Amino acid sequence: MKIGLLQSFLAQRSTPLLGIDISSSAIRVIELARLCDGWRVEHYAEHELPRPVMREGSIVQVDQITQALIDVIQKSGSRLKEAAMALPPGLVIRKMLTMPNDLSEDEIELQVESEAAQNLPFPLNELNTDFGVVGPSAMNPESVDVMLVATRKETISERLEIAQTAGIRTVVIDIESQALMAALNSTNDSANTLIATRAQAVLQIGRDSSYFFVENHRTLIFEHELNMGFQRLQKDLDRHPDQVVATTKAFCVAVCQEFKRALQIYSTTSQHVPIDKFFLSGQEQSLFRLPSMMQEQLAVIAEFANPFAEMKFSPAVNKSKLQTEASSWLVACGLAMSDKAP
Repeated sequence: MKIGLLQSFLAQRSTPLLGIDISSSAIRVIELARLCDGWRVEHYAEHELPRPVMREGSIVQVDQITQALIDVIQKSGSRLKEAAMALPPGLVIRKMLTMPNDLSEDEIELQVESEAAQNLPFPLNELNTDFGVVGPSAMNPESVDVMLVATRKETISERLEIAQTAGIRTVVIDIESQALMAALNSTNDSANTLIATRAQAVLQIGRDSSYFFVENHRTLIFEHELNMGFQRLQKDLDRHPDQVVATTKAFCVAVCQEFKRALQIYSTTSQHVPIDKFFLSGQEQSLFRLPSMMQEQLAVIAEFANPFAEMKFSPAVNKSKLQTEASSWLVACGLAMSDKAP
């Protein structure tokens, strides 16, 4: 199995994989077919999850998640038996290392292992680790930046066992942020050439928390967790069921305030570059006012991402239904585009 924690965006592969996204709010599975001019949606399905099943990205009730995955795969109609899955950012440790640019890959690996042994909060025998050379260091032209990523082995094995019980062999484990950006960058060749030359950002609004990601030249250069999610909006709506518009507006204002703080933090980082495009991911039907409020309060032009914008659809797929919450499918789509391990 490939622990693809640092997969390249848009990796090619010869056989399709089922993209399985287990988030705090739902399980989404999707099968995509690679065409000569893009992608086609073959099968998909989703299953909403009750709040106690997941907590901050961690699986709390394994049996319920397993049964939900079995049900949603059956509902999708897909016959694929190999899949790509992802870990939420909160369960992955990232650390940027700076090393001399004349090291061999073996030498880099040795230094990464040494750094991991000294600075990670868990023993190496309890972790799966990976690394990738990001590029020349902004601080020193004679050095390169290397991204170290690590996660607990039990975190990966738990997801593998759930998939196996559902009759699925997982051949790729990625990070949600990587899969999300892969889907965002996979429109068509001309768009990809353009996007690859500029920085773009995604605000992913989840149930319990939200994340702000920035990528430049197809490399994730910044991520920040926002301590708010749809659960907060739902609680406010439950308290004020007759004030839907005002409550939703107040939540959008709070999101803008948190996002402004995230932008300020990003502006102080060494890898800061101007952001050309802002995308949103989440329940756009509930937050359709958010883009206009971000423009009004932050002078930021943002839009809900749509991974299906350039895709085709098989006759059995309900295109209009899938498009209603298109941005929520970014991770699942990115996973379905994953490169299968040799």
